[in-house]
Amino acid sequence: MKKYLLSFIILSFIFSACESTPKSQKAASTETTQTAARSTEGWLGSYMQLKDALVNEQQDLAVQAATEFLNQISLIDKSAIAEANLKAFEALLPGIDYDLNQIVNLEIEEQRIVFKALSEKAVQLTRLIGSIETVYVQFCPMYAGGAAWLSLNEEIRNPFYGDKMLTCGVVQETLNP
Repeated sequence: MKKYLLSFIILSFIFSACESTPKSQKAASTETTQTAARSTEGWLGSYMQLKDALVNEQQDLAVQAATEFLNQISLIDKSAIAEANLKAFEALLPGIDYDLNQIVNLEIEEQRIVFKALSEKAVQLTRLIGSIETVYVQFCPMYAGGAAWLSLNEEIRNPFYGDKMLTCGVVQETLNP
């Protein structure tokens, strides 16, 4: 009996974190997220635009954002990175470059698969070089064994499921400037 009760509690937690949200709520939140992303310059702003495009199921905008992300990542001033973090930073770059080049050539569902890998690297990159804004590491337990992504807002807008499970996820960590 205890085993069944524990299973029920775990499943209840997962499904309560993964409720669907109407499109009207999504539109208002997306506008806020896009405004915040515009205020962030560089690679993180491009990442946020890519995330928002996947949230809104806009494949063409995802391609544009990935292309801009490729440009922005090359502009990071390596001299501003702490020497202890430089080697780890340089090790991330080829994988980020590979992921972004894949995203520009894929359909939206495949873009999301690659975005999972890209987001893992983006979380590491943010930890290494920091951000001028608070960044939230968010996590969806339902997507491909669990997937994390970055957001400038605490409110969950899941890039992996779009309309299907828009609010599936939790804030896993807060990265302060």
